[in-house]
Amino acid sequence: MGTKVIGQFCSFLSYQTRLIKPQKYILGFMNVPPDIPGWGKLKERFVKVSVRVPKNLQLLIDRGEMPGAVDFLREASKGFGVADGHKYAANVIVPIDKKDILIKNAENVLGTYR
Repeated sequence: MGTKVIGQFCSFLSYQTRLIKPQKYILGFMNVPPDIPGWGKLKERFVKVSVRVPKNLQLLIDRGEMPGAVDFLREASKGFGVADGHKYAANVIVPIDKKDILIKNAENVLGTYR
């Protein structure tokens, strides 16, 4: 499976109201395979991070009380990743050694909205 599957899984989770906290961002992590068909082997190890937003959190985003998924992920990966997406779904690929930094940055970014 390609790395697109992590975003699909996070989307699935966003609808499982008994499994998730309705006002929390859903972050999924998946290691990027080192071999890219037709391109060759990557020189570094990377992880893909996908973010999805449950319905309750979408309301807070629409009211401007919380950042959209892509804004939140851009800030959390600033300096080592390029996030793409929109206010309810986003993703970024970062060096695997930056995964913990991204998590810490994400907590710091969201901490300013509480």
